[in-house]
Amino acid sequence: MPELRFEPGWVLVEDAPEPEEEIARSTVFALANGTFGLRGAPEEVPASEQGAKGCYFNGIYDTPRGLLTEREFPNLPDFACVWIEIDGERFDARSSRLEAYRRALDLSCGLLRREVVWRTQSGVRAELVFERFVAMHDANLAFLNVSLKVDRACKVVVESGIDANVTNRWADHLAGVRFSKVGEAIFCVARTTDPGHDLAEMTVQFLAAPRPGRIEIVEDRTRYLERYTFELLAGESASLLKPVAVHADRFVRGSLSQACQRTLRRALQDGWERSLARHRRAWARLWDRSRVDIEGDDDALLGIRFSQFHLLAAAPYRDARISVPARGLQGQDYYGSVFWDCEIFVFPFYAYTQPEAARNCVGYRIATLDGARRKAASLGFEGAYYAWQSQETGDDQCDRYVFTNPLTGEKIRSYFMDEQIHITADVVYAFRQYAEATGDDVFWSEGGADVVREAARFFASRAVWVPARGRYEIHRVLGPDEYHENVDNNAFTNAMARETLRTAIGLAERGLLETSDDELARWRDVEAKLFVPEPDPRTGVIEQFDGYLRLRDEPIDETNRRLAHPDLHKGGPLGPFQETRNIKQADVVMLLYLLRDRYSDEVKRANWEFYEPRTAHDSSLSPMAYALVATDVGRTDWAYRYYLYTSHIDLGAYGPHWNHGVHTASLGGAWLAIVHGFLRLRLTPDGPRLDGWPLLPEKWRAVEARFEWHGHPMALRAEPGRVVLENRSSADVPVILPSGQEVVPARGRLERAHGV
Repeated sequence: MPELRFEPGWVLVEDAPEPEEEIARSTVFALANGTFGLRGAPEEVPASEQGAKGCYFNGIYDTPRGLLTEREFPNLPDFACVWIEIDGERFDARSSRLEAYRRALDLSCGLLRREVVWRTQSGVRAELVFERFVAMHDANLAFLNVSLKVDRACKVVVESGIDANVTNRWADHLAGVRFSKVGEAIFCVARTTDPGHDLAEMTVQFLAAPRPGRIEIVEDRTRYLERYTFELLAGESASLLKPVAVHADRFVRGSLSQACQRTLRRALQDGWERSLARHRRAWARLWDRSRVDIEGDDDALLGIRFSQFHLLAAAPYRDARISVPARGLQGQDYYGSVFWDCEIFVFPFYAYTQPEAARNCVGYRIATLDGARRKAASLGFEGAYYAWQSQETGDDQCDRYVFTNPLTGEKIRSYFMDEQIHITADVVYAFRQYAEATGDDVFWSEGGADVVREAARFFASRAVWVPARGRYEIHRVLGPDEYHENVDNNAFTNAMARETLRTAIGLAERGLLETSDDELARWRDVEAKLFVPEPDPRTGVIEQFDGYLRLRDEPIDETNRRLAHPDLHKGGPLGPFQETRNIKQADVVMLLYLLRDRYSDEVKRANWEFYEPRTAHDSSLSPMAYALVATDVGRTDWAYRYYLYTSHIDLGAYGPHWNHGVHTASLGGAWLAIVHGFLRLRLTPDGPRLDGWPLLPEKWRAVEARFEWHGHPMALRAEPGRVVLENRSSADVPVILPSGQEVVPARGRLERAHGV
């Protein structure tokens, strides 16, 4: 696929249409505001074309045929549909004769603009401009603006409205669609199947042309369009303005029609220019709190700007009943579900730069605690076991039979749902990180402590006492490496379970968590005696799980060659990886990042060097872990290589499942690689901390990151041999540097030189 062009700073440009790559490009150019997302497919692409177009409302899911494997975001009716016809010829960038083309996404403000010069068969030179944004200042508003100018007299037809002839990845979700007129507005209500949600869209369309034309209604069961027919003379222009209100009944009290009318009323009072200005200001505020600047490397700058843009677009700013799906709001892959991707890879970005969004991510896990309780009970355990694949209730939407044997057609038993127990520890890890970064202890009493208590109960009941060894163990799990199933004492899982118990004990001792003396004593006993694999005293290597080092050691390419069919799951009893040391993704190395202060650089180096050549990186979650540990051990070259991979995964369309949404974990990993990795910054209860002096890639002249600690906006700038901390707040802020503890004065700076 031809590369996109980056106009240094903020603008991502496509210089020619690539019809065969439109699904991937629609992901790259997608827009969202945390409430709903709109894929970036051109207006003239039919809604019925699989994969390109899509609009998804966060927190709305549907099960059309009762199948767990089809429960996903329903695709809303397409309101971003505009068809232009000149002298009987319909415009389509994929087939029309173009003299110029430019599709550009302004990452600074989420404005998508497409400029086309179309030469019609009748000889008309038509200049077309399509602009759109999903409003960041108004959760339920989108705006489209289309204009055309011609160089000779011609007959023009413009069709626009709402088209409900949409497709989903797995199944059709709209059980019924109703169209009506509310005054001059087109009102569409689409009903989902199970549960039956009403999804509403309303638009008022304004066509401006030099002289009156004819307006007709094109209406059938799945669409309601307005067709405008008019004449243009040489040099004349026309435009179509289209504000759209988008609401879902789950988040509206009262009438959907009235909610849509209120949204449209605000948009019409402001108009296009003022609405766009308010939208720009809202984006400017987000960037002011979170932007990362890199000097000397445009590829790296594009990677972090693109990553942050889509993370900011997907953040749950307004509601604690929603979180960040694994593919954001930019696509349907992974069903729109929330995974550990959010807590481990995405959440730190919000905790450091958008604490309100982070609080809602935490709130989502609090709101879905009952679903986690139900899951634990269904498997015979106490407490709460969070869903591997979570949606609105917290009940697990992951099937026990995810894969199919392509050779026999038989379903393959998988263990994501019942054995990836580290998800509960990941949630608690994020809770603690949130408290440390923000200083918000109130949330513990607002449900946060309940989550930690139930998580501790789960791990205390899941651990097994082994009398012969005098210790607790955790058996039959699936760690981050999903190619080795039913293993015992996975180092990552056991270590993170112990961290959960430590968090619960610490909160109880501070009076922030209520429990009985007997239960607290039980937690302390399990925490003290839980087996966590330690580094080998000779090699420093941590065995990933019991018996791992007894497995066959061979090159990854050789293992891949033994795969019986390209569509066969590589792990489990039928895949070739289970019997080897080769792994899907970072496992022990991920642990060394998450608990980086618990392990020496020597141990990190030994494990990085051992596991890196044995890691297939068959998950987008993997490269960032190797980048982060590489920075800890001074392997800046490798860290940079993995940073570029993780930050460009969607831009280059080389990640798995790239055609159905952005890889939020990978994008979050790009930010982590810079802030936790190269800058070595961590927010602690005692202040921002540098775990070491920053190490910058060779090409970087400087990097600067903005963040917030306990309500104090700050910035860290690193150059070779020099760091500057800026305090943008009105109070002094303590910081911990490798040289000792210091204070950054209010509205002041602290500069320190260091050896490179």
